[in-house]
Amino acid sequence: MPIRNNVIIRYVVGIFVLLLSACANEPIKVGASRPVVMAVGKGAQIYGTNDYTPWAFGVCYGKSVNTPAQILAFARETCEGGRIELRDEDAFWNECPVIQKVRASFVCYPKGPKASASGG
Repeated sequence: MPIRNNVIIRYVVGIFVLLLSACANEPIKVGASRPVVMAVGKGAQIYGTNDYTPWAFGVCYGKSVNTPAQILAFARETCEGGRIELRDEDAFWNECPVIQKVRASFVCYPKGPKASASGG
């Protein structure tokens, strides 16, 4: 009987791990790496802040779980139509979960106001 119970436990654990990994397939938004945050903050100190001030964010992903297209689509969605730039990538001591350990740090440049039809 102990062998049969071990097999059942292994199946249950395996199914649980599969279900858990299925939940973590989407990229995750986190804070950007420290150098990117500091650079964006320094720019804000120099030029001031407003609705169009660039801001930094990170995206956690797994190289075996996510495609580059998924990561870029998620970053564009996070930036809400603004321009994004990849500034850093790290996989050590970051806020990302174990399954998606790599963090890509982006800077978002929000869309500016539309120019008036009169050109002024």
